[in-house]
Amino acid sequence: MNYLYEETGNRIFQLRKAKNLTREQLAEKADISIQFLADIEKGRKNMTVTTLRKLAFALSVTTDFIVNGDESISPSQYELMTLFQTLSIENQGYALQILRTFAEAVHVSKK
Repeated sequence: MNYLYEETGNRIFQLRKAKNLTREQLAEKADISIQFLADIEKGRKNMTVTTLRKLAFALSVTTDFIVNGDESISPSQYELMTLFQTLSIENQGYALQILRTFAEAVHVSKK
């Protein structure tokens, strides 16, 4: 098995789990077979650029993130950043206010 395939497959697996998707759901979203997705996740098979793009779109991440990852952020943090970037500047301000309020509420409840 190729280490790069394993690493990339594991990253897809972790992203899928972080988004609470079953293998069947992700395969359907990416328009690939369930078995092919399983083989990719386990590092047994490589994929074309087209399949990589389909998986990235289905997981709401970049192809670069799937291939190279970013050890400094979790898949959830990456998803938050991606969602934030889709918002208008005005709505980004609202989203920040909501997140700050939520963070303060969670922080207070832990004391």
